Order: sequence, then structure tokens, then C-alpha cells
Amino acid sequence: MPPIIHRDFDQHSPEWYAIKAGKFSASKAAIIMGGLDASGLQSLIKDLAWERVYGPTEGGFKSAAMQRGNEVEPEGRDWYAFARDVVVEQVGFVQHAEFPMVGWSPDGLFNKARHGIEAKCPLHKAWMETKRTGKVPAEYRWQCRWGQWVGELDGLDFIAYHPQAGGLIVPCEVTESERQQMAERVALLEPKVQEWVEILTDKKEAA
Repeated sequence: MPPIIHRDFDQHSPEWYAIKAGKFSASKAAIIMGGLDASGLQSLIKDLAWERVYGPTEGGFKSAAMQRGNEVEPEGRDWYAFARDVVVEQVGFVQHAEFPMVGWSPDGLFNKARHGIEAKCPLHKAWMETKRTGKVPAEYRWQCRWGQWVGELDGLDFIAYHPQAGGLIVPCEVTESERQQMAERVALLEPKVQEWVEILTDKKEAA
């Protein structure tokens, strides 16, 4: 069974926030795949449970970095489409075929949704580091793997785009072992989210 691709709404729309709420998403992949005792992971588990009961916690505040990304990302996507001579499709959300509470918000899909892009619009120093190393920055590596896993992609390109310097393209890969690691981590964390859902819905008394 293929992943479910939601094309009937735009990202950052009320519908997008609603369908994304309570799901293990690619934007949080670095936290999800980090240390099990990390405070950020425990906070995320609570957020996911809260969203499943009460709805999205996102949708209001946007940091300066988020606002910059929203403004510059379309330019980066157009640059990539021209550079690679492809038609990039924008979709709302992609849900994993086997794990309904797992998803990804692609920055673009092409080649019959078998390839994707993960676009970032870093400030100049971070852009320079990506150019120097030729690698996906560490904080985005699991996000890129997550997108390939969820979307069952044949390939994904990481894009670092700066309006003055232009774009950088870094091809990404995900191994079968990494796919298994992500599936196992979700299977481990889902019961922890459900425990909080039960507490919030009074099905289980808090300790």
C-alpha cells in the first residue's frame, strides 16, 4: 500500500495544522531519533498527546527563521525546478502507509511523487558551511531520512538556498537499517503518547 498524499489543502492552512496535529512528523525527526531520556523528546510526547485530544498547538507564533523560510522557500523551489528541469508539485501532507500517526510535509515532489526535496534557506554562514562540507547539516539529516521513509521515495535532494549566493543541492540516502530504526522508534514511543492521551481523557489516573 502506498503512502497517503494529501493534495487537497496547502501547508500552513487550518486543514494542514489539523491533519499534522498529534503525528510524528519529519520536522521533529531529530528529536524523535535522539536520546530517549532527552527533555526535548519528553516534551514532544506531551505535545503529541495534547494535540490528539485538544487539537493543534501550532498555527500562531512564527519565529524570524520560520518567517524567512516561508518567504524565501518558493524562490528556492523555483530555482531547483529550473536547475533540474523538473516540475515540482506542492502537496499538503504525506502519511506513512503503515503508521497512520507518522507523516511528512514535503517541500516538493516530482517524478510521479517518487522523488522529493527538503529545502532550507539558511543565513550566509550556515550556507557557507554546507558549501564547504557538501553534506546535509547534522540537524536535518534525520528529517531527510524521515521524508524518504514516509514517502517511500526513490530519492530526495536537500537544498540550501540563499537569495544572494544561489542554491546548493545535496543528494540524500536512507538505508534499510535506518528505515527500521525509525519504525522501531515510533513503535516504542507511540505507547508513551497513548499513556498521556489516557491521562488527558481520564481513562487513566495520573501517578
